[in-house]
Amino acid sequence: MEANNKNIDILAYVAYGDAVGFLKQNDNNSNNEGLHPFSYSYSEDLKLKADTGQWSYITQLMLINCKCLVDNKDNRHVLIDYKRMIEEIKLWKYYRYGTPLNYIYKLKLGNQYYKDDFYWNDKRGEAFSRIIPIALANKNFNAAQEEVYKNIIYINRHPQVVLTGLLLLKTIFFLIKNKLIEKKQLIDELKNYLIHLQLLELEEYVNGQLPSNYKIRFEQEKINYLIDLDRLKDSDTYSFDTYDSKNILITSLNNLLNIHTDIGYMSNLLKCKEKEVYAITYGLLALIKQADKIVINQIKDISFIRSMGEYVFKLREYEVGRILFEKRDNEIDLFSLNKGAMLKHPLLNNIRIKDKVQFSNYIELTVESKSGEYKFIIQKNQDSF
Repeated sequence: MEANNKNIDILAYVAYGDAVGFLKQNDNNSNNEGLHPFSYSYSEDLKLKADTGQWSYITQLMLINCKCLVDNKDNRHVLIDYKRMIEEIKLWKYYRYGTPLNYIYKLKLGNQYYKDDFYWNDKRGEAFSRIIPIALANKNFNAAQEEVYKNIIYINRHPQVVLTGLLLLKTIFFLIKNKLIEKKQLIDELKNYLIHLQLLELEEYVNGQLPSNYKIRFEQEKINYLIDLDRLKDSDTYSFDTYDSKNILITSLNNLLNIHTDIGYMSNLLKCKEKEVYAITYGLLALIKQADKIVINQIKDISFIRSMGEYVFKLREYEVGRILFEKRDNEIDLFSLNKGAMLKHPLLNNIRIKDKVQFSNYIELTVESKSGEYKFIIQKNQDSF
């Protein structure tokens, strides 16, 4: 896959879809006339304003994955650096847009999260689309499958979420190789992948022990997916009761297939209020070069997101030579800094504290960096979540 402008813009289209969905989620009066400022819930007791084109944690966590990618030319493999990942997530909790429960619980519980029921039983798997850069950065499917599996189970272990991440990966590889989409061909490709997918093979990538009933659950979720993919194959519509990870992915595939044959179907997409459906749909449309008429320039930090798309394709060609992250002993407390302070941050690089404002129940820090402007929030006298 050549790194032309449209391919580089895939991440920007994901962010645009996320911004559209984030707006619709938080503004019941939103129409289809474009993006505009809105308010969102930072926590249960704190509502904040968001600028035009602001995207959610879906894009933020996708960009964090980009920052954690390391190219290994000798092994022809682009992998995730998890030492950097945990530090990025610890920092992200202060500038996040939205509250994905899987990441929140991971931060609260630490390693105990992996023993918690939520880790094993959550079917939503919020922000599973963060695996898109991993798929784009790797030319070898087995290398990409290994990294996607590791990245999904870092936060969620329900078999449905695992399969959803892997099927999104398989979809991306299929679309990279096939310029024209045939509905039957795509669905048959996904079904064939599922039929031959073995849990034992995936577990070779990681250390650890699974619950005794996990393999049965895994096989049952494969069957559930095969049934629903057949439903999609036989109909132009897809109905369901709840937005779990499977229904989000299949809805996104249904949108892609319908828009591919009838651009007028876009009006049906805009009735949805699940932001990850928008993010995936627009990203896949960009991948097959059917997003030309969608104007994305309104989204926040579009130049930086485009530069990250460029960076992912340099990683794909093993042109970066990224080294693994080494944590410093002395951590920087950003909230202890005053307006005008300048320093080099281990994750954000060179930064400047543009503003610091004390509100009655929280402190807001505006930080300027090469990657854009961040709003860091810490609530007073309570957990930052």
